[in-house]
Amino acid sequence: MRARARAAGLDEQALLEVAHLQCAWRMTAGAAHALNNALTAVTGLAHVPGEEFELQRELDRCIRISRSLTAHHSAHFGRTDETELSGVLRRVTPALEDTLSCRFQLVTEAPPEPLHLEADPARIELLVFLLAYRLADLTHANARLRVAVSPGDKPDTALLELDLVGDELSALALDEVLDPAAAPDAGSELSLEAASAVVAGCGGSLAARPVPGGVRLRALFPSLDLD
Repeated sequence: MRARARAAGLDEQALLEVAHLQCAWRMTAGAAHALNNALTAVTGLAHVPGEEFELQRELDRCIRISRSLTAHHSAHFGRTDETELSGVLRRVTPALEDTLSCRFQLVTEAPPEPLHLEADPARIELLVFLLAYRLADLTHANARLRVAVSPGDKPDTALLELDLVGDELSALALDEVLDPAAAPDAGSELSLEAASAVVAGCGGSLAARPVPGGVRLRALFPSLDLD
């Protein structure tokens, strides 16, 4: 109810901007972590033979996250356009790898054939980040995060799925994962409201389902047949 009360005072554009800033904050935290690792390597490992690769890897990761953050800030919402879902996943995967792969085994899957939606590309990219980061909040232990797009079960539908599987997930993870009231902070609460708004705005549905050892977020969209 707290998030819904706050969201009630925001128009859709403002809600999306709050979610956008939340994602930017998550990327900034990832860049700071990479920079901290690089500085630690500089001060403690610079003269240790064989550790130069570790130093360069963390510096490169920090640079990539910074570039992703810049690109993310340049996103403009409001454009209704044709969006290719597999392409969206390919574009966001590097940023997800750089910000989440330290804690999670990240796996992405996309079909070779295109999946087209009538949607704002910036909103769909934001949706993937919001759902991935929400799942990341459920555990601090090693876990496997799968992000996949595929044709839906019914004709003319497209599916975005995110699975989190791990040994230390909360027993309430399935009930809480899409509940704004269970989010860890106000920004995350409003981000979940924004995620629901993005999916609803495309005529789709968003739900959580159990999978063995974890939870699945499933966004189903109407797809466009361009043949």
